Amino acid sequence: MPWLRRSPNPPKRPGIRGNWGSPPTASIDPLGWSEIEAGVVAGRRIFPPTRRDLATAAALLVAGIAWGAALRFAGSLPVDFGFLLFLLQFGLGLVFVIGLVFQLLFRGFNVDRVVIVAVLVLGGGAIGLGTGPTVPPAVTVAGTYTFAPTVPAVRASEGALSCEWASGRWRIGLLTTIAPIAGLPTAHTLKANFLTHQVELADGASSTLLALGDAAVAPPPDQATRGPGDRTGAIALDLLQVNLASGSSEVNEVRGTFRWTCPGPPPG
Repeated sequence: MPWLRRSPNPPKRPGIRGNWGSPPTASIDPLGWSEIEAGVVAGRRIFPPTRRDLATAAALLVAGIAWGAALRFAGSLPVDFGFLLFLLQFGLGLVFVIGLVFQLLFRGFNVDRVVIVAVLVLGGGAIGLGTGPTVPPAVTVAGTYTFAPTVPAVRASEGALSCEWASGRWRIGLLTTIAPIAGLPTAHTLKANFLTHQVELADGASSTLLALGDAAVAPPPDQATRGPGDRTGAIALDLLQVNLASGSSEVNEVRGTFRWTCPGPPPG
């Protein structure tokens, strides 16, 4: 019986199949690092674009539109939401610039690709800035107030008030007396800004009394804290003269309770 020799060219074993007999799948590499190692990215032409190129371009355009829409929305919010606008402008803008630099340095120094990415994202951002949503703008209505000062000890007064509902119209942003407050040594107009937490009494000439911070717009101790959508409230005033050029006849300190009532904002 002849000896059985092993064939010098043994048959190749079939490739490793995927789970449950499925064919092997390619590794997921969205950033294309494997192409960089193989030297493919530097030599591949942009045109004609592949389906992956078109999908990436569409994703970049949509991301730019979303970014611009978010900037438009944040810009329409009241001033105390400025941190959100800053985060969208500076934070995401910085990430975008860093991404362009990495794209330039680590993907074969393809300037044309970086330009295409920048045009897609910034073009989408321009579209979003023009079509994104906004909150309803600020609106002003007429209200009333009463002012009971304790320093100086003068009689209480009342009058008409300008009430500005802030952008979005879910809270009062600014209160301004329409006519100067009576009873003080000189006529002063009061402004209470709930967004910047600032209360000011000024005569428009030489006297300016100011209070800043959360305590500036806080209610008296016996009053409940004002809610964002309240249409009435009280402020415990404690203002000091900040204008060194004020005359000796000007009041240097004003304390008291300022109560206000405003109607709700019109719809829309």
